[in-house]
Amino acid sequence: MMWEARQIVQYCRRSDCAVLPTFVVHSRPTIDIAKNGPFVEDDLLRNPGEYLALADDTLVTEETIGEAATRAFNGLPVGLVSFAPSAYQRTPIEVNWHRNDGSIESCELPNDWEAKELERRLASYRQPPENWAEFIAQLPSRFPHLSFLPNLEEYLAGQPFYPYAVERSLVLLDVLNRLKTCFDAEGRRTAEGEELVDNYFRRGKALFSDSSDSEKNDANFRTAMTFKDPEGRELICFWHGKIKTPQYRIHFSYPIEKGAPLYVAYIGEKLTKK
Repeated sequence: MMWEARQIVQYCRRSDCAVLPTFVVHSRPTIDIAKNGPFVEDDLLRNPGEYLALADDTLVTEETIGEAATRAFNGLPVGLVSFAPSAYQRTPIEVNWHRNDGSIESCELPNDWEAKELERRLASYRQPPENWAEFIAQLPSRFPHLSFLPNLEEYLAGQPFYPYAVERSLVLLDVLNRLKTCFDAEGRRTAEGEELVDNYFRRGKALFSDSSDSEKNDANFRTAMTFKDPEGRELICFWHGKIKTPQYRIHFSYPIEKGAPLYVAYIGEKLTKK
């Protein structure tokens, strides 16, 4: 069975598609329903000034497939649905991001055009958390390569629930989860790992950084960032991922090494707001 536009809309309505992670429908511009991706209900992330193209250099920056690729590059779960017949009855679909510095980053987007495969993919997506307790409860299964210290929920107690903070937290934690797997047999970081570090730790305005010297010298902050691992050993977690709105932080153990657990010790408000 192949999908037509009407069938996809009806199926996704029955499946409560609005609560799923982004699942973008792709078609050529001749089908109006997919010009902007009918199931992308939040703000578009793509930047028209970027250069996103398929493997054959077909420009897709301002098409739905470009939005899907942008979300994939930002660590968000995303997939494509293509109508049949079309030139897109293949999976995955490779998209290249041509950066201003001349480098190229690639991603492969899963693509479905048959009913059974789409149903299977939709069923695999999780219901997004509706409160902090659900968010914390989902983390171990979502990110099996990370170790979450107990009592994370305590740091969020009394805070308003921010769905955007959850979304950004999942993006940051996915980076850490992937980075934990990027080591060879000798414990050296792989090329994929180096790319993650370059993109998220080393670039200007990086999403991950160490705390400043003034913060480290603040006795109250040092105490707040001192934790115990399951064996009772002291962990000082100055390294953190950043969420701007609201100002939240994810603090974790560092350095990230092959043979050592990567502990996530704190998720909550930035403690050193100015």
